[in-house]
Amino acid sequence: MKLLTMATQAGPHVGAAVAEGIVDLTRALAATHPDVKSAGSMLAIIESGLDIDTVGEESLTRLRREGKLRELVVASPKFLPPILRPPKILALALNYREHIAETAELDLKFYEEPIVFDKYASNLLPHDGEIEMPPFPQKVDEEHELALIVGKPCRHIRPSQAKDFIFGYTICNDVSARDRQVERLKMGQPYTYAKNFATFCPMGPWIVTAKELPDPRGLAMEVRVNGKVTRKGNTAQMIFTCFEILAYCSDYTPMEAGDIISTGTFAGEKRIVAGDTVELEIEKIGVLRNKVVAARAPWRNFAEGKPIGPLAKER
Repeated sequence: MKLLTMATQAGPHVGAAVAEGIVDLTRALAATHPDVKSAGSMLAIIESGLDIDTVGEESLTRLRREGKLRELVVASPKFLPPILRPPKILALALNYREHIAETAELDLKFYEEPIVFDKYASNLLPHDGEIEMPPFPQKVDEEHELALIVGKPCRHIRPSQAKDFIFGYTICNDVSARDRQVERLKMGQPYTYAKNFATFCPMGPWIVTAKELPDPRGLAMEVRVNGKVTRKGNTAQMIFTCFEILAYCSDYTPMEAGDIISTGTFAGEKRIVAGDTVELEIEKIGVLRNKVVAARAPWRNFAEGKPIGPLAKER
């Protein structure tokens, strides 16, 4: 199934992308499976261990047969991040060989094991949300990435076991402030700060469950900026597969249901500027689309118009 989170007058609901359009799955399950108490939240569905593919299809098939499904189609859904507040978001740097080569000027070191950093849930941005640029001169890049969603807690698993612990897959844009990354590299912090400005974690439009997409290796990836293709890649080019990444992460930290791991980007032109519309597509998943806008407000604790210190101190 393709599952999403959307805003409704009753609060966030889980939706499903089906042939008829976007269906309110929360309402569908309330009608056909009132005993399912987790239907109002994507995270609750994942944490409950519910076989949402089976139960969801049963619900939709019944409503379709009864002629009631059309009543639950949402004409213009307002997308929210697929999981509103995941327990944690991890991301990988330098997981494609050609991307390592193109970052030579940054002198980023690769040591033949995954380089993992945090993305903050407070910066999640949904499909059709606006990526806000910082209010000072800055080169900003999109980073088109496949992300996996953990389906149940795991610890010290092997790559051969990892498939059983994945709920599904989505698209993540690991937006990155390149000038800030160079400056923070001098401080020994090349990743987390420069990749965690507000709105710098677009994700969606939905999660494709692992039952629908059992193996994410070999998926074509494409970036379009203002309708023009700017780069293409394939998940087959990853150094570490999704299964190896989850197994690796499960060794050093407990992985929880609803955790997200974004698996790194591929080589090519990535620059984005205010006014751009960025579309990230992955075969069998879909398209994540976001508009890039100028900063709406200054950063009050920085020297005006400057991307690095001195910090504006109170007088």
